[in-house]
Amino acid sequence: MKQYLPTALHRLPVWLLLLLLSAPAMAQSTARMRGTVLDETGQPLVGVTVLIDEERGTAAGQSAARGTTSDAKGLFAFDNLRAGGRYTVTASYIGYEKQTTPNFLINAGDNNSLLIRMKPEQRTLNDVVVIGYGAQSKAKVTGVISQVKGQEMNRYAGSSFAQQLAGKAAGVVINDASAQPGSDPQIVIRGIGTLTAGRNPLIVVDGFPLSEGSSLNSINPQDIETIDILKDPASAAIYGSRAANGVVLITTKKGKAEKMTVSLDAYTGFQERADRVEYVDAYQAAQFFTEARDWGYLSKNATNRSISDDRATRLSKGASLRELRLNYLDPYLNNQANLTNTNWLNEVFRKGKISSYNLSFAGGSDKTNYYVGANFFDQQGIVVNSGLKRYSATIKVDSKLSNKVNLGVAINPSYTSQTYFNNGVNDWSSDPVASIYIMYPMFSPYNADGSLAISTQIKANTAEDGALGENAVALAYKIKNKRNFFRTFGNTYLSYQPIEGLTFKTLLGGDLRSSFFDYYNPSDVGAYRTAAPKPAVAQETRDFTTNFLTENTLTYSRQITDHQIDLLAGYTYQQEDYNATSVTGSSIADDNITNIAGASAFTASADRYTWTQVSYLARAQYSFKNKYLFTGTIRRDGSSRFGDDRKWGNFPSITGGWILSNEAFFPSSRLVTFAKLRASWGQSGNNQIGSYSSKALVNGDNYVWGSNLAAGFAATTTANPNLSWETKTATNIGLNLGLGTKFTVSADYYTSVTKDLLLNVPVPEQSGFSSSMQNIGRVQNNGVELELGGANIDLGPVKWGFNANLATNHNKVLALAPGQEQIITGAESNFRTRVGGPIAELYGFNVIGVYKSQEDINNTPHLTGTLVGDYKVQDLNGDGVIDLNDRQGYGTYNPKFTYGFSSNFAYKNFELSFSLVGIQGRTIYDRQIALFDESGEGFSVPSKYYFENRYNPTTNPDGFLGQPNLGNFSSARKLTRDSNLFFKKADYLRMRNIQLAYTLPKSVTSAVRLSGARVYVSANNLFTLTPYRGFNPDATSVGNVLTNGLALGNYPVARSFIIGANITF
Repeated sequence: MKQYLPTALHRLPVWLLLLLLSAPAMAQSTARMRGTVLDETGQPLVGVTVLIDEERGTAAGQSAARGTTSDAKGLFAFDNLRAGGRYTVTASYIGYEKQTTPNFLINAGDNNSLLIRMKPEQRTLNDVVVIGYGAQSKAKVTGVISQVKGQEMNRYAGSSFAQQLAGKAAGVVINDASAQPGSDPQIVIRGIGTLTAGRNPLIVVDGFPLSEGSSLNSINPQDIETIDILKDPASAAIYGSRAANGVVLITTKKGKAEKMTVSLDAYTGFQERADRVEYVDAYQAAQFFTEARDWGYLSKNATNRSISDDRATRLSKGASLRELRLNYLDPYLNNQANLTNTNWLNEVFRKGKISSYNLSFAGGSDKTNYYVGANFFDQQGIVVNSGLKRYSATIKVDSKLSNKVNLGVAINPSYTSQTYFNNGVNDWSSDPVASIYIMYPMFSPYNADGSLAISTQIKANTAEDGALGENAVALAYKIKNKRNFFRTFGNTYLSYQPIEGLTFKTLLGGDLRSSFFDYYNPSDVGAYRTAAPKPAVAQETRDFTTNFLTENTLTYSRQITDHQIDLLAGYTYQQEDYNATSVTGSSIADDNITNIAGASAFTASADRYTWTQVSYLARAQYSFKNKYLFTGTIRRDGSSRFGDDRKWGNFPSITGGWILSNEAFFPSSRLVTFAKLRASWGQSGNNQIGSYSSKALVNGDNYVWGSNLAAGFAATTTANPNLSWETKTATNIGLNLGLGTKFTVSADYYTSVTKDLLLNVPVPEQSGFSSSMQNIGRVQNNGVELELGGANIDLGPVKWGFNANLATNHNKVLALAPGQEQIITGAESNFRTRVGGPIAELYGFNVIGVYKSQEDINNTPHLTGTLVGDYKVQDLNGDGVIDLNDRQGYGTYNPKFTYGFSSNFAYKNFELSFSLVGIQGRTIYDRQIALFDESGEGFSVPSKYYFENRYNPTTNPDGFLGQPNLGNFSSARKLTRDSNLFFKKADYLRMRNIQLAYTLPKSVTSAVRLSGARVYVSANNLFTLTPYRGFNPDATSVGNVLTNGLALGNYPVARSFIIGANITF
């Protein structure tokens, strides 16, 4: 038998022979590992991601890593591990430090166990914040800096990072004044401290300061790693004359020394209106228009006129066109069915799509790291034919050329195409949103064949002088208003370290911007009071801006026993050049040529400027035993914008901190684990004025020379060689606490005074000028800020984290020009800035009721011209006369306090997060409500609120809003537009974002060769609780600080619903 065995084996297939021979070895080479994950208290952690990877290596560039998650008892397991192999085990969980166990030996069998103890992230101590020309541990920061991480911001789907900041930091107010796609929100840090200069904070991206007021939409929010906000002048003083309004430091993502990671982040969804505006329907509007015209007719002469007078009789008795009934309303007054009943809000607004696709590549080695990202953002506006498309990219490379030399480059190109509408204040008649209130619901935007109805309402209303407004939908589609914007900004740096601790760095940066505005208003669409056809107008504006920066800094860092010293010295030079040309064409014969090429008559204008700034800066930081912290900063700026005698300014600061918890006497406690006191004093400046405000400027003018008209120039402003900076001086005291390992507290009190305000001051008329720009006046801001944070709070199997903030701000004018007590501004003189009061306080009468009889008018003080149905005004000074002296203040747009709250809950692979933002103590003058929606002047379509609460002696004798009146709308009634009735409280609590996400298990993603995958659904601006009845409680339509809070036809806030995914390869 034995003699035949070799022959039998010889006849077996080779692969089967090998399999038989290796079977015993295979049985002995596999093993099993079990593990447990506990938190810092010894409790099991569920949902922890655990990765295992054999250290002996796989093919280059590949990974044999496997993953799993811990169960409810904190247990996890891996099978089929190689006995004798050594593995690296990594555990990660939101809010905890990553724990890595290297070189773990796997023995044969299943007797391999590993205990992993997770440590909470000590954010107060370990996080690093950017401080301007450097970075610093949070524990050692002595100024006031709020940090927001990109991953927190990007839960909100928006075109601008500024939108994502709402409610994220104490004392930082984001006013989304126009939610039109491509519009930049206003960022206000610790109140407004200027009257006429710019109020924008300085935006710095990867060390490059952007021009004030430049578009923020060109920055892709998904490329942002962190945003650090320098709120106090002591922190911001390193940026000197550009930092009075605060500094926003943006740090973009960069690669790490690891294998390349490919990330795809995409979302899509839709947006819709999120306001409370409601207008009456056609039948109610017919009743309102008729009441207004009838009462206007009767109120002029009730004894000689009757409501039943027909058109001919009314004309014979001297009635104006506005005292005649509209000729097409009888079917509506008779409640005839199936009549045209257009809801113009539904016609002008729509559900608009929004989507974003972001692809990035990041990685590196010990010598070079890189990050490359590309993004496409597409947002349809919620107003028809409006929207934004943006294509952007980011390229960022940092390379270590040697042990002493580093080189880096960052480039951010973008192209944006925007379709938008004119602001309502500037040209409301061609803005579909601002003109909704004169769109009568008896008219349709479309003809029976589906084409746009052109000038139908204008023609129908001409006979009785009704609202002669063009079809708002036709305005949106017919008028071309586009802007194409190209931008590339970035910088490159080279650093050299000749000796340990000493580093020289040179940086070159640039910002190139080019815009093309294309406007065409054709002849085949009407305008206010003008039916089509009308003369067509085309306009093209091109501008080009270059901004160049060179910066050289020297830093030195040295630890000497218990002493840590960090020094900085630097020099910067920045220059900006701007050129713009605008051409307007008219006498256009053919609407098929929708640009100036079709015009035969032209007007042109041009604008250009250059400004430069030279700066020297220095900073010294010192700490002793990590207990006592001191920082001193000085910056000296020279600017071409200011007078020849005042071009230079110095901006110093000093801060100190005391980490009490590092003292021996500080009690050891599990409750208070960290405590730091801070104090700071500093100065910063505001240089946001015109580039030639200190110069004598001239404009082209014509004059008579003999019998001829000659071209010449005339001076328009006087020179002021002493014109200088607005300077803000501020002090701050603060406290930081760490409570246990899961809670942090930050509290601050600040007070600041801005002096040498830039104001146009009246000058003697014999000078030939009416005013001159001078440094006069002072403004004070003070307030309290509180921030609370919590992470990894156990709620059974759920982990909870949160961030909350609250801030107050009190604004007061301390001085204006000598002898000047107040400045009254606004079209209706209803904004007051006075010494002892806030900036831009709303100012008007106090309405206390409606006059319902002539006897009531005769027996009480009243405004001249008051009619029955007009408003009663309180005699505030008690002199028995109602006049302009009976006005009072009603608050400001600047809120008294703001708050925000963000929270996230994690359960296994699910995460629920939401954020709230709140505004309290804000008042808006909504000119659209005052003049149209609720005025009672029977010209425009009223809101439902007004219609239901208007006074009518027959149908609504208890009404508290004025009686409708068109033909005899009194002067007294017009004055009461500036009153408490129309100064609207705009407090709100808004659900800014809510998101539910699910992270796919590693077992699933590994099977399809993904590193990770996360899917989510979210909603932005889901609800807003507010008493405000306008389109947008953040609305303010003008850039003038002295009329801040004036709203008219602002683009509404959008509510959006999103579905998205984050995938890594």
